[in-house]
Amino acid sequence: MNFAGFGLTNAGKYPHKVFLIERTPSKNLRRTLTWSEFNAQTNHVANYLQKDLGLKKGDFVLQLQMNSLEWLVTYHAILRIGAVVVPLNFRFASADIRYAAEVCRPKAFILEEGFLPKVEPVRTDMDSIRHYICQGAGAPADMVSYEEMIRTAPASDVLVETQDDDLAELMFTSGTTGPPKAVGQAHSTLYNIALGCSLAYSEGHETVYLAPHPFYHSGSLFLSFPSYLAGGQIVILKDLTDPRWLLETIAEEKVNNGWVTVPCMSDSISAIKRGDIDIHDFDFSHVTGNIVIGAQPVPYSLFRDMKDIFPFKTGNIYGITEGGGGGSFNLYDEDVLERPGSIGKPTFNTAARIVDEQGRDVPAGTAGELLLKGPRVMQGYFRNPELTAQFVTDGWLHTGDLMKADADGYVYIVDRKKDLIIRGGENIFPLEIEEVLHRHPKITDVAVIGYPHERLVEIACAIVQLHPGQSMAEEEVVEFCKEQGLARYKWPEKVVFAPVLRNPTGKIQKFLLREQYAGTRSAVYHPDRSDSKE
Repeated sequence: MNFAGFGLTNAGKYPHKVFLIERTPSKNLRRTLTWSEFNAQTNHVANYLQKDLGLKKGDFVLQLQMNSLEWLVTYHAILRIGAVVVPLNFRFASADIRYAAEVCRPKAFILEEGFLPKVEPVRTDMDSIRHYICQGAGAPADMVSYEEMIRTAPASDVLVETQDDDLAELMFTSGTTGPPKAVGQAHSTLYNIALGCSLAYSEGHETVYLAPHPFYHSGSLFLSFPSYLAGGQIVILKDLTDPRWLLETIAEEKVNNGWVTVPCMSDSISAIKRGDIDIHDFDFSHVTGNIVIGAQPVPYSLFRDMKDIFPFKTGNIYGITEGGGGGSFNLYDEDVLERPGSIGKPTFNTAARIVDEQGRDVPAGTAGELLLKGPRVMQGYFRNPELTAQFVTDGWLHTGDLMKADADGYVYIVDRKKDLIIRGGENIFPLEIEEVLHRHPKITDVAVIGYPHERLVEIACAIVQLHPGQSMAEEEVVEFCKEQGLARYKWPEKVVFAPVLRNPTGKIQKFLLREQYAGTRSAVYHPDRSDSKE
């Protein structure tokens, strides 16, 4: 089964139905592709890659584009010829791009012209790449023009047969714990991810899915798969700088399902609460599914505001790239206020366990590491069997996330295993402190890291980001923790007022914060915690 075959099938079934909608509100632009047009453009690219460039099954192709119609066309065209698509993080530096090329030795590179300043300095280092295809009017003379390729290559159907376990995609992790790792996904893995998300969120042919976040991220891409699989629609929102644009897109495109990050939804809610946006300007009656939140722990206050303000359903979503992306766990709308902090239960075809350091299941209420198993789990880390063996044992993926379950089986995030702080022998979970400080009206964001200490080994250090115009003393932070009932040993003993560094999907980049404020890229090493070094 070639996962790209569903696009060809749906073009035959629903040729005139709009499949992709791209909105760029800052430029007042809206573009669309019907299923037939999507199929034709995908075939143009696939034919050129196969017939003109000689790419074949199993070759690797780097992809570096901003979210767009062309992004999805490129992705599926590479899959159609049986090649392996390698979508790159558009925030990668030149060294990261070179690193990705070193890992997979690609034959071709398809990029948007805006990335030329990052690519050109390392072109000579990427000696395996024989062909460059550039999208945009500024394509260099020694690169193939993407637009010319679309105009001249034939549109005849292309679909190379693949086996279910053939490698389809390499997706580099976001690197919150160090250098990105190349996660391998097979064609059958992508299909099972699509099927699992379809059943978890009741999505299919009638779905109009909102995708405002980068497709190189497993959440945004994988959660849009049900619309691709069943002939639905995907709405690509390219601008989020104005919080009104998110709400306008949901209303005007009649979105009925979607996923957004905490910062994205928080911006819109804050604008509504300030009076900058009138919620009554928008009709959300068509949102019959869920606009879920995830990619990081979701503050209870955000769910409370969503339930107070919006008529549509929401949910708390959890997943990691290695486990098949977002949607491996879900807390549904009816429980978001009743079970604060919970990520719910495993979704279709995902098995889960919470275990101690010896791999034994822990009782309810006890923290342990979350393990996942099922057809969504990665093939492994590409060409790194040793690393794969560290994280996958007997089919069980070790997530590195500390969780606990209640008596009803609902699972709660405790913290990242590698972020655990051990202060003089006492365990401190940074997330617990972060959740407390998020309640302070002056604080817009916070991250807690371990800070080296001569006697205690490490102490809690809070990086606190204030709302614009606010000021705060270190003593206020500590006093607030005291007032909120946090145990004394958990109070931050060092406070830094500075921006909290997050990646594009909202995850705190603690390894960078540690490097900047604690003088180390890794968590403090403990003899009994050998995996704490990142």
